[in-house]
Amino acid sequence: MSRKAKKLEPPSKRRNKPDLWKINLGRGFFILNAVFWLGYGIYVYYDMAVKNNNTTSADILTLFVLANAGLLLFSGIKLGKPEKWTYLLTIATLLVNLTLSLMNILDFFFLISFLFDLFILWAAASLFRKYFPKS
Repeated sequence: MSRKAKKLEPPSKRRNKPDLWKINLGRGFFILNAVFWLGYGIYVYYDMAVKNNNTTSADILTLFVLANAGLLLFSGIKLGKPEKWTYLLTIATLLVNLTLSLMNILDFFFLISFLFDLFILWAAASLFRKYFPKS
C-alpha cells in the first residue's frame, strides 16, 4: 500500500495566496473601530453641544470624528479587494488614525483605539505580498 505524497507548492506561490483569516480579522477590527469612533463622535457632540451649549465647536469636531469613522468603515469594507489603491488607502487610514490616537494616548478611548489600530496594522502589513507581488 502506497500513499501518494501531497504536492507542495513552492513558497513563492504560497506566499502570494490571500490569508482569508487575516483579511476577515482586519475587516472586523476596522468596522469595530469605526463603530467605536462613531460612538465617540455622538458622545462628544452630546457633551459639547447639549451639556455645555458649545454648538459651533461641537459641530466642527463631530464632523472630523465622523469623517474618520466613515473612512475607517470604507477602508474596512474595501480591505481584501485585489486593487492596490485599497491597500494604500488602508495603510494611510491606519497611519492617520494611529497618529490621532497617539496624540492623546493617556485617555482610555484613545488607548483602545491605538491598540485596535496596531492590531489592524499587523493584519494589513502581512497582506503586503498579496497586493505587491514580486515580479
